[in-house]
Amino acid sequence: MIGKPIPNFCLQEHLKPPPQTIMVVDDSSMMRTILQKELELAGFAVIAFGDGVEALEALRWMRQPPDLITLDIDMPRMNGFICCEQIRAWEEQQVIGRSHVQIPVLFVSSNDTFDNRSRGFHLGSLEFISKPFARGEITAAVNKVLRPQSTFSGMTALVVDDNTSLRRMVGSCLERIGLDVIEAENGRQAFELIKQNLVQTDICIVDYEMPVMRGDEFIHLARQLPEAEHLPMISLSGAGETQAVLWMFRAGASDYLVKPFIAEELLARVQVHLQLRRHMKNLEEMNRNLYDKAVNDALTGLRNKRFFQEAFEELFARSLRSQNDISCLFFDLDHFKQVNDTCGHAFGDSVLSTIGQLVKKNIRIGDLAARFGGEEFVVVLPNTGLEKALKVAEKIRAVVEAHHFQDQGRQWPVTVSIGVSSLASDQPVSASSLLQLADQALYLAKDGGRNRVESHTM
Repeated sequence: MIGKPIPNFCLQEHLKPPPQTIMVVDDSSMMRTILQKELELAGFAVIAFGDGVEALEALRWMRQPPDLITLDIDMPRMNGFICCEQIRAWEEQQVIGRSHVQIPVLFVSSNDTFDNRSRGFHLGSLEFISKPFARGEITAAVNKVLRPQSTFSGMTALVVDDNTSLRRMVGSCLERIGLDVIEAENGRQAFELIKQNLVQTDICIVDYEMPVMRGDEFIHLARQLPEAEHLPMISLSGAGETQAVLWMFRAGASDYLVKPFIAEELLARVQVHLQLRRHMKNLEEMNRNLYDKAVNDALTGLRNKRFFQEAFEELFARSLRSQNDISCLFFDLDHFKQVNDTCGHAFGDSVLSTIGQLVKKNIRIGDLAARFGGEEFVVVLPNTGLEKALKVAEKIRAVVEAHHFQDQGRQWPVTVSIGVSSLASDQPVSASSLLQLADQALYLAKDGGRNRVESHTM
């Protein structure tokens, strides 16, 4: 018997992931109700308990631990801090949860003091909500932990601290805004990561007091590296360590945080620096693009005529001073007008673009290649005599002849004629004279039947 087809909406409901679970622990029934209603409206599943004893008993028997726990601090039988201490102990013993992963805890209390925030901080919580709170405040805090925004996706933070728990706390907080997080347990390890360019870092969070290398020592050394010269570095120090903050700033820190701190404070400072860094990167990219447009030929990717003329003069003058040889290749495409007339200008542009790629692949990094105009190209080879220049020219000629130029089904054989000149062989008085001699040799190649390489001395 063939069953009835399952409606599409039923499949969607079946495939929909279960809601994330929040455990609410508060001795006030009214507060539990407020929290439960707000969080359920936000799409979370909520389980509520009246004190820490009930919450711990439930945690021991839950198949899956909750995704987050909100803990009131002042409760009878067991307060929130003692409850959290037991949760952390069970996590270490792997009685609950997953290995090396802490359940996020959000402390909710009317007793908002520095001591309470400090104790919560040392229990692995960067979240503290003070009662009374406004509608939506709890949901917003929970969302930041469980539904992170990829605001800074693609950027990386380096967290440097000898305290494993603190590194995890800071790292998980930074991941909420889309950052990839790399950890280092001391300044020496972090310095090697940056020095060897093993990580592309966009911001660094650095503790002051660490074994092997202190935070200020790391920052001072890192600032000597080009990769870290403008890298935002946020210093971490304990309360009362005023001198440490000064030393970190003198070493080159960009900002500082005093422990304990809350997630909002950390993220606010991080986001300011990352927004500025992203803005600077965008400006650098725009400047690179403007520079490329100013010096490069858009079609071939080679240098344009204006840039070539200035750079060629400098290369020629340098060769004269150092008494090193320099050679020039001047070439153009044979019968290129026929290519445009027969196959169209789009195909002609494709040929020119391909020629640019072939030239780049067959010259050295320090050589200068440019589109001189139309179908004319020029290559300057510093520290190269005539004999080697002729070999380079012949290689380019052969590569072009062997290439199958095709576009949208059209195909056409393309060849080039190349003229070569050199400083030592031709004794020109200027860069322009060397270029003219290569141009004259090009005409010899044309007269000799095209698709060939010529020089005055051949």
